[in-house]
Amino acid sequence: MKRERILKFTTPASIWQEAFPIGNGRLGAFVYGGTDGELLRINEDTLWSGYPGDEQTGMTKDAIDQARELAKQGRYREADALLKESNKGVRDVQIYEPFGDLVLTFEKEREITAYERSLDLDTACVNVTYRDRDNAFEETCFASAPAQEICLRICAEKPFTVKISAENGFLTEQRYETDGFALFGRLPGKSLRTVGSGKGEVESFVFSEIPEEMGMRYEGRGRVRTAGGTTEAQADGLVCKDVLELEIFLAVRSSYAGADRHPETEGADTAALLETDLHGSERSFEVLKQEHIAEYQELFNRVELELPESGREQLDLRERILQYEKDPDDTALESLVFDFGRYLLISCSRPGSQPANLQGLWNCEKLPPWHSDYTVNINTEMNYWMTGPCRLHELIEPLVRMNRELLDNGKQTAKTYFGCDGAACFHNVDLWRKTSPADGSPSWAFWPFGAAWMCRNLFDEYLFTKNNYYLREIFLILEENVRFCYNVLEKTPDGYAVCPATSPENMFLDHGKKTSIGLYTENTLAIIRNLFRDYLEACDALKRESDAAGADSVSASTATAYSNSAAVFPDAVLSQSVREILPKIVPTKIGSKGQILEWNEEFEESEPHHRHLSHLYEFHPGRGITNRTPELYSAVKESLTERGDETTGWSMAWKMLMWARLEEGTHIDGLMKLLFRLNEPRDPKMSERGGVYANLLCAHPPFQMDGNFGYTAGIAELLVQSHADEIVILPALPGHWTKGSVKGLGVRGNVCVDITWDEEKTECTLISSTDQKRTVRIKGGIQKEISLTAGKAVSFGCNRAGEQVE
Repeated sequence: MKRERILKFTTPASIWQEAFPIGNGRLGAFVYGGTDGELLRINEDTLWSGYPGDEQTGMTKDAIDQARELAKQGRYREADALLKESNKGVRDVQIYEPFGDLVLTFEKEREITAYERSLDLDTACVNVTYRDRDNAFEETCFASAPAQEICLRICAEKPFTVKISAENGFLTEQRYETDGFALFGRLPGKSLRTVGSGKGEVESFVFSEIPEEMGMRYEGRGRVRTAGGTTEAQADGLVCKDVLELEIFLAVRSSYAGADRHPETEGADTAALLETDLHGSERSFEVLKQEHIAEYQELFNRVELELPESGREQLDLRERILQYEKDPDDTALESLVFDFGRYLLISCSRPGSQPANLQGLWNCEKLPPWHSDYTVNINTEMNYWMTGPCRLHELIEPLVRMNRELLDNGKQTAKTYFGCDGAACFHNVDLWRKTSPADGSPSWAFWPFGAAWMCRNLFDEYLFTKNNYYLREIFLILEENVRFCYNVLEKTPDGYAVCPATSPENMFLDHGKKTSIGLYTENTLAIIRNLFRDYLEACDALKRESDAAGADSVSASTATAYSNSAAVFPDAVLSQSVREILPKIVPTKIGSKGQILEWNEEFEESEPHHRHLSHLYEFHPGRGITNRTPELYSAVKESLTERGDETTGWSMAWKMLMWARLEEGTHIDGLMKLLFRLNEPRDPKMSERGGVYANLLCAHPPFQMDGNFGYTAGIAELLVQSHADEIVILPALPGHWTKGSVKGLGVRGNVCVDITWDEEKTECTLISSTDQKRTVRIKGGIQKEISLTAGKAVSFGCNRAGEQVE
């Protein structure tokens, strides 16, 4: 029997960290499930302050050149100070802003009993039920991708009265009519706030009457239907009196027309877009709901993880997390959070939407942590690690499109700061595709390899799908980033490297003082090594395609969004140059403790348990260190052991992936105990630790979505791996996962895998999209080469003695 995939509470949400997220990729909300009044905190993914134009401010090429010379002389602190000073006055990323709140206020005092609030991951619907004295209420809310609307229904056995209104965000005008409402807003033309400044709202936001300096317009239209009773439009809301049923269909659009088009002078027609969206509400709520569920389940049902029930499924979610801390015998909760990660990505990243940002899609603050931006020195990339193994290939399209849009500003950044061709991207990105440096310490501000890192996501997706339409779509992105990386390499006594360099957000001690600038770093070089390898593999694949006169490894029917990709011809001179320089790049080095060296020397670390694992990039998400490079493989383990497990939420998820690749399942037991600690924002003893909030969102703290996405990718990694030249079944099963099954996981080479296991045996079934031979290993059991025929299932297994079973 299929288990319930439901998050449950027995009380309404009183804070954001208790509410439930819904989303259709572009449009979303946090639903509180209130009883005195319902609250929906609305988001639309293009609501950012600002307008196009990366001013390329901050540090200069001269300063970088001087810092390089200082680093070559071992004067690291001076180089650090020079870059920090030269970066003063930099313009930082703009801010992802909330739409505002939709508020439903019930008339009269209420006496609530039998309350239950749930998020059903199988249907992507929030459901609320309760009694108010002798009246039974039922609420359903979802964000429909087909209809492009948020749909809310409240019905009761007896008449009730409720007022609909809106507040917060940057709403400037509200109009209410008997059958609906219209809400209008205007975002700041600029935010002058820098990510780490802590400046207040008043001095941060700039509003101008000059069209070229005006910010985004946005509009929400709500269509309201009732059963029974009357509706009365008032100046501050719409009163629905003595109704038995209330339905609200909310559509939201902004004037965003593209990253390179001004939202005021070249903006989209919001009214026309909303007119199209609201056609959906002409149909019944139930029809829209079933259409929404069917569309959502086509994505969500591709993977199914089943672990034994714990008997805690009916507990309030907060109590369930607290019970886990006392006794972690709740594998059903662990699998629920795996499913929750897939639900969240489906809800906040769809073809045509913006990519998932630091908070996915959801933000209720005008000044959110780190501007709720795209932090591309790990966090944005982690959001998309699950797309291959969970077979959610369509969901990476926004990341591909963002990287394509980054190229124009990225080329200017490469010229301005490094005087070379290619495209570069520093670590903070926004809707307008800023690629220049951010504010603050060089430890994060001086790191121009954000897009180069994202290329690893893009190419790895190709390895999962083997879709040459898609490869052509991403190739020019790869090539421009390769061009930049090739141009900034220079010869050192140890080989070719980028000088000077940082390791994202980490520092070392130079004569007892913290500094971040080294001569070179393993992170920078690992990114380049992997990018060059991926690029050369892409060149070879496209050459084979050309030689085959356009033949593709997949049918045209599977090309979807990439079916119009034009032919691509790799730059022969660049590809040859890359082949020649790749083996000459400084290799990964091992220190005196057997650890991977992070910088060019074995400096004393200023923070030995730092949250970033940037120096282990070659191991994950890279593929240069595997069990076939045993010395480096052992050095990775030593490095992870030195860093320890206690850290922020997203970092624990990354460590989980690393330990899974080390095939150390028993270590993951301990990481799960740390990940599933309750972070309670109202309790000082709990509010500062990594873990999860009551609604299972990851606590950095504060909230960041990447921990949820990283956890889901980590679960997939411990179940099946394919980053080396073999498929490994159950490589890192946690010690307490003694029985279970998973269906539909993807591995590189476009193979789908089903696995079942218990204490006696493990069985797997593989289905390939093409004819191919693959080596398959069951951890602790057998290894064999199997021949896969396209579309035909192949099954085998072994017992605990390692003997094959049929």
